[in-house]
Amino acid sequence: MENRELLDIYRKQIDTLDKELIYLFFRRFEIVKQIWIIKKQEKIEPLDNTRWQTLLNENLEVSREYGLDDNFIIDIWNRIHSESLKLEK
Repeated sequence: MENRELLDIYRKQIDTLDKELIYLFFRRFEIVKQIWIIKKQEKIEPLDNTRWQTLLNENLEVSREYGLDDNFIIDIWNRIHSESLKLEK
């Protein structure tokens, strides 16, 4: 197989993974909305710093097993967290 063919195969795989990531974000944010409904009913504050720090640390630990950069993961999770908090307001 030629390099150009391999490049096309890899690009198609990335395209598929990107769509899966978008769907996973959608699913995650749908769950965040359900959590917000419960928090609102129970009068629970949107931000739980202890849970957030635990989640971030756990995800960093897992990401290190795959050799991913800590700053990359922190940036991504901060952005996801920020979007989640927007949904809870």
